[in-house]
Amino acid sequence: MQIVIGNRHGSGAVWNYIMRIICPDTHWQSMVDLGAHKAPYTSRLGFNKRTYVDIQERPLDDPSEQKYFVKADMVDYLETYEHHFQVAISSDSVEHLTKGKGLRLLNAMERCSDKQIIFTPLGPFETNDDGHPDSHASSWTPDDFEDYLCIVFPNWHPELNLGAFFAINGSNEEKQRIYNDIKRIYGHAGEN
Repeated sequence: MQIVIGNRHGSGAVWNYIMRIICPDTHWQSMVDLGAHKAPYTSRLGFNKRTYVDIQERPLDDPSEQKYFVKADMVDYLETYEHHFQVAISSDSVEHLTKGKGLRLLNAMERCSDKQIIFTPLGPFETNDDGHPDSHASSWTPDDFEDYLCIVFPNWHPELNLGAFFAINGSNEEKQRIYNDIKRIYGHAGEN
């Protein structure tokens, strides 16, 4: 299932708005933010329990959230994690992994959470697997996310001529609810 929202440019406010549609009941849920960077937006979503994971030591934008930060490789962290999260988020991070390691991340997210949310630039685009954690080592399209609901913004980064998309996995009922809410709000959006 896919929705294309062709007339909107991206921003932190748009990301936050879409995430609140995807995760409306955060006050009682646990969340892991994988590849958190500085967690500029996930800390604002109101999750009751939260963990921010990044391979680089980073000060979070909200200093009061730093106590929830874990410096670790996000794939290794999830593959050895023995607990469960309601929501696993990988925002602007899967493209920093090779395709193989990105698929390992998706498998680990599916194993340890009820709902998985990926946000990534819309491929194809040029990649560079130089081993640096900030390089884009892989390019993703909605076709890479079979059985996920994808919300595609082809004009997310107009200055870079680059789109982005959300890929959401969870129960079929939850994906249908999100789809219906997005269609209601962006009624003119295309669908596939």
